[in-house]
Formats: sequence, structure tokens, C-alpha cells
Amino acid sequence: MCNADGISRWHKDKALYEKECGKSPGFVHIIRGGDASSTDAQRIEKYLDYENFRHVCCKWHFKLTKAMVFCFDSKDYSQIRNGLSVLTKILPEFPVVLNLAQALEKRIVKVKEEEKASRPDLYALAMGYSAQLNGRKSTFINEEKFHHVEKKTETSDSRGGSPKVDKKKIGKDKDAEDKKRRRDEELKKNGEKIPDEKKMRRSNSPSRLKVNGAKEETEDERRSKMRRK
Repeated sequence: MCNADGISRWHKDKALYEKECGKSPGFVHIIRGGDASSTDAQRIEKYLDYENFRHVCCKWHFKLTKAMVFCFDSKDYSQIRNGLSVLTKILPEFPVVLNLAQALEKRIVKVKEEEKASRPDLYALAMGYSAQLNGRKSTFINEEKFHHVEKKTETSDSRGGSPKVDKKKIGKDKDAEDKKRRRDEELKKNGEKIPDEKKMRRSNSPSRLKVNGAKEETEDERRSKMRRK
């Protein structure tokens, strides 16, 4: 039966993990393909490789942190006391990841503040664990060192990611705005009325317009006539 010390040894040393666990039946995981309810569903057995083992360890640490936080937020005497007792016992091996340690520390501070006057025994336990946790701060590591973390690329998908900046589009939009500004300034200088933007967009089409039902003329021709008047 493996213990926390054994898991920590395997996590730190790839060669040791492959030697002691690489071909062990206890480290086989099953991959199922197709419809699980059908008789011809594929069943593939694979040994858990080193990097996937590190991912599993990170999940264990995360779930344990989540369980402890739940205990401290419950306000229940037994859950808080048992949580502090468990954390004190496993302190040499947990926590290891910095952000998980910070989450626990934040809850411990809250427990000390809330229990100082009402339940002195819980306050004493929290103080003792907090002092030991602070003594191990130098050993905490970032999650990237604990297991391989996939870097998220900047996308504009529907899950709320930041949209990728299109510098070319921004440049084109700026050129269009500058062109419009120069055109408006020229019209003002000639004493002409600045045309409505919606009408301008319609005028960009190649269709010809009827004027007074007499003949057809393009928008450019109509403007030229207005300038001559």
C-alpha cells in the first residue's frame, strides 16, 4: 500500500516512478472507445505514464484543498477541528503547490478571526497550524513546476476569451476615418452640406438614380450639378 511519502518520491523522480510503478497492475488505466453499452465497445488498457501521474497528483492536491476549504467554511465545530488535525498530520507532504497553500492560509486566517472569542480551542489549533504552515513557505512551488500546464492561447471563441487583436484591420479603419475627415473638411471649405453617412453608403452602389422622373443619372453627376449651381 502506497503512502504520501511514496507518492512524493515517485512524483519527484521519473526514473524511480518508471522502475517501481511503470509496469505495476495498480497503475493501469482503461480507455473505452465507441458506445460503452454495445458489445463491441473497445477496451484498451494502458500503463499510466509519468506525466499523467503528475497530473493525477495535482488533482489529488486540488481536491484535498477543496475539501479542507469546505470544512472551514461550514462553521461546524467537528469539521473545522478534524480539518485542522488532518492538515497538521500531513503537513510534511501537503500543501506543496503555492496557490493551494495560499487558499488554505486565507481560510486559516478567517478561522482565527472568527473563533478567537467563541471557541478558543479551535483558535489554538488554527494558530498552531498557521505557524507551521508559515515555516514551510520557502518550500512551496508554482503549479507549472508540479506538473505540466498547457498554456492557453489568445482566442476569440464563445467561451469569453479575449479576442485576438487584428492590427491590419485597425490600420484600415483608421485610414477610412482619416479619409472621411478630409472629405468633410473639403465640403465645409466649399460651403457644402456634409452628406448623411447612411446616404453616402447607399451612394457607393453602381445603380443609377432617377431625377424628377426625367432621366437617370449617377450620384456623382447629381453632386456635380449641385456644385455648379
